[in-house]
Amino acid sequence: MLSTKKMITPLLELGLNKYEAKVYLTLIGEGISTAKNISDITGIPYGKVYEIINSLAGKGFCKILPSKPMKCQAISPKQAIDKAKESMEQKYKSLEKHVLEELEPMFTESKKFIEPKGVFWIINGRANVVKKIDELIQKAEKNINIHCSPNSLSRLILHKDLLKEAKARGVEISIAGVIDKKELQEEIKKLDFCDIRKAKTAENNLISIDNKESLVVEPIPDDDNIMYGRDLGMLVSSSSFTRFIDEFFTLNFKKARKLSMD
Repeated sequence: MLSTKKMITPLLELGLNKYEAKVYLTLIGEGISTAKNISDITGIPYGKVYEIINSLAGKGFCKILPSKPMKCQAISPKQAIDKAKESMEQKYKSLEKHVLEELEPMFTESKKFIEPKGVFWIINGRANVVKKIDELIQKAEKNINIHCSPNSLSRLILHKDLLKEAKARGVEISIAGVIDKKELQEEIKKLDFCDIRKAKTAENNLISIDNKESLVVEPIPDDDNIMYGRDLGMLVSSSSFTRFIDEFFTLNFKKARKLSMD
């Protein structure tokens, strides 16, 4: 199996997680393969392999063949990269559209004032993103909404003490994320003072406070490292934009399944 760090790292940069990268490299080495064969080679649990294959197919890195048992085949790296590039461009165009619709009119209006207020900042690097999340939690007075991926939920432990302090001063904390309870059991237990619910998907990470400020983070890649990574954050100090974001959060949060802490 092709599994050197040199080959896995670029796949992480393209948006795959570690399991997906391993399976894709296995498919390249094996050609057509069954889920059981992939499980045997990679050591990934058999049941989880199906989930990974479906995810890879959705991202354009493999195709599922109409056979019994189910077999799959890697898409050529060139085609996969083209698909990933197209997906990223569409995502940023969509985000750009929403941001510009909200912020461009505010920017134009702000020119009328002698001292315009800044409302939009780009934060580059995971350590800087972590620091900014700390600042937002400390500023919160009424509510904190957090939407996150599994790895981002793990990193919330970094902010546990500040979240507890916020809870103690009466701040309502709502967390929705893609949660595998077995893998994240300890993290969930440490954050049991929050209202944590299981969401179906989380492409980006979000934290908003008091319907006033929000931080949207694009994880590149969303790996397991606590402090180091090329995350790109967009901080917006705008009540109207944050309310817009919170409406989507609240809608998904109500649909998400509440977790039992037993």
